[in-house]
Amino acid sequence: MRPVLRRTKVTDDHGPPDPSGLRRLIFGDCPVDEWPPTETAVTSEPWQSFALARAALERHDQMEATRLWRGIITMPSIESRHVLQAWHFLRSIGITPEAEVAKHLLGAVAEVAVPQGHDLLAAYEDGSVRYLNYSGAVAVIDESMPTVEAPARDMLRVGQAIVQAIGPWEGPLPTVPAGYSRLTLLTPLGPHFGQGPDAALRADQRAAAFLDAATRTLLAVIEAAGH
Repeated sequence: MRPVLRRTKVTDDHGPPDPSGLRRLIFGDCPVDEWPPTETAVTSEPWQSFALARAALERHDQMEATRLWRGIITMPSIESRHVLQAWHFLRSIGITPEAEVAKHLLGAVAEVAVPQGHDLLAAYEDGSVRYLNYSGAVAVIDESMPTVEAPARDMLRVGQAIVQAIGPWEGPLPTVPAGYSRLTLLTPLGPHFGQGPDAALRADQRAAAFLDAATRTLLAVIEAAGH
């Protein structure tokens, strides 16, 4: 099955372009009142548990919300972004992950400077990939594709080594300045990131290896989409 590649309207009202509203879903840090999104049916898991946890939090039952979020984390074959969201909510009420899972890499995001803005590519441990082009073109891969999976795994492998060398970021991620590129590494402990002028970032050996893997992943996505 080919990835979905489509062009959508790009908005630039508050912050960076957000093609089709997908950018806000990339980092696993949506507010609790936006996950599940309003358009999502909550008739199956993990959506039911997320909705129940939100209701528990609204009635000030943190113990029940905690139980439900921890249950989501241990669900079999759960998507990486759901795990990231559950940990994001747990951290918001002061619960931090155990040391053995705190820095486990669940997703890796490259935001690369181009003359017109930034291209964004995200690869997750579950094998899914998201590509948001500055122009509004979007590619979504949710099924295993060997040609994409190999370079995406390289992104995660290099990213895991970087995570071990740097600390997490607390608070909302800042906007990426024009001309800057950024790598963001998503863990239960929170996002870890490095950014700088594109040329300077590529001068760092580990960042360059990460961006090289991201480039190879992007080329594989574009080839798989037939474009």
